[in-house]
Amino acid sequence: MAPVDKPYLEIGARLERLMLAMGVPSQAAWARRHGFNATQLNNWISGVRRIPVEHAETLCESYGVDLDWIYRGRLSGLSESLRNSL
Repeated sequence: MAPVDKPYLEIGARLERLMLAMGVPSQAAWARRHGFNATQLNNWISGVRRIPVEHAETLCESYGVDLDWIYRGRLSGLSESLRNSL
């Protein structure tokens, strides 16, 4: 697939950074932890599909990130320690 075919690649990269910053060893483990399907999560991280808002909100509640960071990459709503981790 060409990058054009992956319109959500930047969102996926932020999700992967969050997973790694939280010390989760694998996508499968992270998916199980939050009740996601591992294939769905892989599609979100690889940029093939956009994470639905209800699943993004789950991550926001669990990790203290906000939707603006997940979808737009805006750091303004994150704590300083979280910004440094990501």
